[in-house]
Amino acid sequence: MNPDQLKQRLQTLAPGTQVEVTDLTGTMDHYQVQVISPAFAGMMMLEQHRKVMAIVQVEIDSGEVHALSMKTY
Repeated sequence: MNPDQLKQRLQTLAPGTQVEVTDLTGTMDHYQVQVISPAFAGMMMLEQHRKVMAIVQVEIDSGEVHALSMKTY
């Protein structure tokens, strides 16, 4: 999964979602993301992170995405 694919996938959370993706190692499997989404309204941070993880769980389970650090707002 390349950074653009990850960004597009995370933008499906809700209309108006803003995503920044940083490839931390240049290997396209260690990412840092910042996600600002109206989908997170009223959610605690743990719930927000679970929502993000659910979107890329298949890639995490397969090892395609090895590490995902996130900030959600």
